[in-house]
Amino acid sequence: MDGQLFPDSTSLRRAINRHTKETLIDLAIRWVTIHAITRVQEDASDEEDYYDEYIMELDERPPSLRTMSLVKYKKHVIKRYELMRDKPSSTKKKVADRMLSVDWRNGLNSSQVAELDLMYYSRHANVKEWKALKLDYGDSFGANAVQLSPAKIGKTLSYWLDPYFKNHIQTLQDGQMVWIRISVHDGLAPNVLPMPSAVVYLIWFTNSEYLLTASIKKEWVEFIMEAIMRVFKAQEIEEWPLTGNSPKSLSELLLQKDSQGAQSIYRLDQLDINPLSSTIKKRKIEDPRKHYAQGMEDIQSEDMNRIVRRDLRVAKDFGPNAQPNLSRVDLQLNLPYTAQAKDFKLGRMNQQPFPVKIIFEGPNVIEGIKSLIPLGVATEAMPKFLTDLHSMGANKLTVDLDEDDETVQRITKG
Repeated sequence: MDGQLFPDSTSLRRAINRHTKETLIDLAIRWVTIHAITRVQEDASDEEDYYDEYIMELDERPPSLRTMSLVKYKKHVIKRYELMRDKPSSTKKKVADRMLSVDWRNGLNSSQVAELDLMYYSRHANVKEWKALKLDYGDSFGANAVQLSPAKIGKTLSYWLDPYFKNHIQTLQDGQMVWIRISVHDGLAPNVLPMPSAVVYLIWFTNSEYLLTASIKKEWVEFIMEAIMRVFKAQEIEEWPLTGNSPKSLSELLLQKDSQGAQSIYRLDQLDINPLSSTIKKRKIEDPRKHYAQGMEDIQSEDMNRIVRRDLRVAKDFGPNAQPNLSRVDLQLNLPYTAQAKDFKLGRMNQQPFPVKIIFEGPNVIEGIKSLIPLGVATEAMPKFLTDLHSMGANKLTVDLDEDDETVQRITKG
């Protein structure tokens, strides 16, 4: 699949046009050094390559492009792209035309197309809905998986998928995340790009047992999951009850469950570096009217003791730092028929809970729940299943409340 070429087409143009002019120039310069390029056509005049506003700014007119060595020719092409970068009249379309009509007029190879795709989604990951997967290594963590490099992941994954369908695997290291792109080419002509639905994306958080995945066609799920288990040498792989649009926030929720909320100050090294210092550290107290009433003088603030008590409660439950971004939380509350509810004798006799489903949605659900206490909307002692959302590592929870003591909660993920 690596040697397969995809010529200029609507789908290829669509993949290119998602990037900025600067990104395309950076990619083109990089590709010139590592991928084969097409030379000036044999029947073309050198003037065709000179006749534009960029080449006139070269230090000197190059010799015939057809007789130029490949090394010098590539330097010439790189210089052209650098000149296009600084010219305001050089549009993104001109850069794309140069790439697809001149330097790679026979087509881009599979790796180039995959790199275009992965670079876009790694920068715009929030356009997809991601769900978490957990690798089960049994009694011991997969020591071999910790040492996997992106190149080895791609090569091994392709090895295990080749018997089932034609595929191309591309990986990308992005900090502590390894992006994995699987494109399926079954039933396609050799030079036709697969549809977006035939491309699978995975993200592995390095040195962990967690991955993220976007949607996968049902007919491929079993094969891909089996291949992933073989690559990471895991015994099982299970769907984890956590979804969201931000891989960064999902990684915080999965990998830093024990250092969220009030404990985040230790992870972020926000401690007093000299606690025994005799210097008195004065804390500036903010005017409550500015914080709660936007500074409006005609609005009277509430009891200051109550405000301070609320702020202390927020600091205790959520800590001083921003919360991970979750756009949705699904709760299944199984409430008991209490002793005061005499009209529900049938339910109490059968010991069946009263189910209530609650869905929180918004830009950042945990921050929204956190804000309810300072605004006086919620009671100061909020339920544990709400105040500990940042440390659950899940956004699908089932909560069972004890019939005799409703403060006793059994929280189950999923």
